Amino acid sequence: MDFEVTHSFHAGVDELAAALLDEEFQASLADVGSLAEREMILQEERRDGTVLRQIRCVLDLEVSGPAKRFLGDAKPAWVEEALWDPSARRWSWTIHPEVAAELMAAGGQIDVRTKQSGASRTVSGTVKVKVPLYGSKVERWIIDGIRAAYDEEAERLAEWLEREK
Repeated sequence: MDFEVTHSFHAGVDELAAALLDEEFQASLADVGSLAEREMILQEERRDGTVLRQIRCVLDLEVSGPAKRFLGDAKPAWVEEALWDPSARRWSWTIHPEVAAELMAAGGQIDVRTKQSGASRTVSGTVKVKVPLYGSKVERWIIDGIRAAYDEEAERLAEWLEREK
């Protein structure tokens, strides 16, 4: 299932990109959304100017019903691996589930663009859950969670950008 969410900011595109790359800002997102944990494992600039980032997330959720059959007692956890291309002003990301990895695939991009009144960030991607009967329902649930987390992150990002002026 595909999704897209866009947020606008009263900052220049370079300021927005710098904030998204700021490790201190990323650390401030440890409790964003419905996450029990969010930890940056790696952020390294490569020789070609791209930046590789890995963030491990654990969902704060008690699994029950049909999902428990697939996940067992483990909390849903994953590593988001993203690559920043400064010339395209784009993060390309892929999710690597730690539990039931064969049942889910997710990936997409985050584009940072100039707008008349500042800059925007558009997160788009695809979530695919390979579970008979429940797959599309779980996909919608995951996408709702992604949207909510990025909405909350956008509020924090706007505040961060305002403080940095």
